[in-house]
Amino acid sequence: PTTHTPLAIKQGVFTSCQGINFSCFLPFVLLHLPLIGSSILILTILTTLALPSFREFIANQRIRNASFQLMASLTLARSQAITQNGSVDLKKAGDNWNAGWTVTDGTNTFGAQEALNSLRITDSGGLGTITYGRDGRITTAATKFTVKPGTDMSGVTPRCITIGLSGLPSSTVGDCS
Repeated sequence: PTTHTPLAIKQGVFTSCQGINFSCFLPFVLLHLPLIGSSILILTILTTLALPSFREFIANQRIRNASFQLMASLTLARSQAITQNGSVDLKKAGDNWNAGWTVTDGTNTFGAQEALNSLRITDSGGLGTITYGRDGRITTAATKFTVKPGTDMSGVTPRCITIGLSGLPSSTVGDCS
């Protein structure tokens, strides 16, 4: 029977590449090196372009989560005031609202929020406590909370949480006006 041997093997091209000999791969590496280098360059450029928008995305998500947490705490305070048939307070934990807050009736603590670093939460009334009466309405002045990043960033949108006299909080995107 006749066997067909490839021409390259007949001419002895692959005879020096038998066994483990890394010099056989040198032509392959030299051929693909510009392709690998340009791929790394393109990847670096794309990463550099995407990084600022990713930071903005993270900052927007932190603001969104903090505003939802504040809304949930306000809703909890209102609900507990109605359920307990008495006053329930939302009190800031430190000098400012981003240091955290607690929901309490003076005896029981219904919820607490840890500090929200890298954010700035302010209220228009400069209040340290929001008090809900037994009917679910606030007994303190109506106020608006602004949630924004600790340092101003372009492309990051603050959120506004408004508490009307009825006690129901509402959230909107943008600065409080």
